[in-house]
Amino acid sequence: MTHRLLVVAGENETLRALPSRFAGDVDVRLLDSADDALWEMRTNPPQAIIANVQLDGLSGLEMAEILPNFEVPTRLLLWSQSADASAQKQASSYGVYRFMEGPVSVEEWQTVVQEAIASIPEPAPAPVEPLTPEPAPQRPAPPAAPASPAAAKAPAAAPASPSKGGLAARAAAAEKNTPKPAEKAPAPAAAPSEGPMPGQRRREGTLVLTQENITPIRKTMSDLLQDLGAQSIMLTDRAGMTLVEVGSTDKLPMMIVLPLLSTSFSTAGEVARQLKDDDATTLYIHEGTTYDLYCFDVAQRYLLVLVFNKRIASSKIGAVWVNAKRAIRELREALS
Repeated sequence: MTHRLLVVAGENETLRALPSRFAGDVDVRLLDSADDALWEMRTNPPQAIIANVQLDGLSGLEMAEILPNFEVPTRLLLWSQSADASAQKQASSYGVYRFMEGPVSVEEWQTVVQEAIASIPEPAPAPVEPLTPEPAPQRPAPPAAPASPAAAKAPAAAPASPSKGGLAARAAAAEKNTPKPAEKAPAPAAAPSEGPMPGQRRREGTLVLTQENITPIRKTMSDLLQDLGAQSIMLTDRAGMTLVEVGSTDKLPMMIVLPLLSTSFSTAGEVARQLKDDDATTLYIHEGTTYDLYCFDVAQRYLLVLVFNKRIASSKIGAVWVNAKRAIRELREALS
């Protein structure tokens, strides 16, 4: 079986020479950036990745932070040109399989990669339903013996006394459940309110959108727009209604797209609730020929939607993830 290995070398010539040193049982692909590796993870995840810590744009450590969100068993090996205890500790907290430093021989790389691939657990086999045995054929009952003449002349037995079933049982149950004169039936619980009172806003959890927090919310979204070069960023409610918008969505049918996004995210929110994970992050990605669209769940109550016009600025999944996560933390603080 051929295993796949990605080498994210950046400008490092030592790592760029690795693909030609591996045997035929490992298919090695050389990539220039962490963003390229993350796009590959969405379509065809490899068994292992060797990544340079010092990369332009998204660093190897930032990629290590993002990688667990793809929920794939890929093993990540980070390499640093010099010893870096702080980076090694950070890599360990992200679940990096191995942190390599300084000169590493080809034989050592081959050994570590094989160990990393071997550490991937085998997928659990699908449960096999046991076969239901067919019921054994039943033998016909023997014919009843004819009654004797003496038994035929015997008087009929007295009928059995009726058991307390049917109407008698219901009457007894009703008598038992009937409250005594001194007892009072409990008052019915108050019906839940159908909605907020006039002039109030419904509050669920700890998040409320008010006029006071619009300014910091808009600033956070504007900073994100500038950092990523997006065409538009929108904060919507769970129904897809736009609450805050920066940038422009001219000629885009967002009135139709946003409700469709909210429908898909309702399932993700229910999954998070069932897992009792209030801090879960769900991401929807649309990669098109003209537009890229990213949609993040914010505290299971709002959606943060980023639109990129690829004719103006291309999106990079790693940069979008890191900056959007930072913005979501700021939005949660402003909304709390």
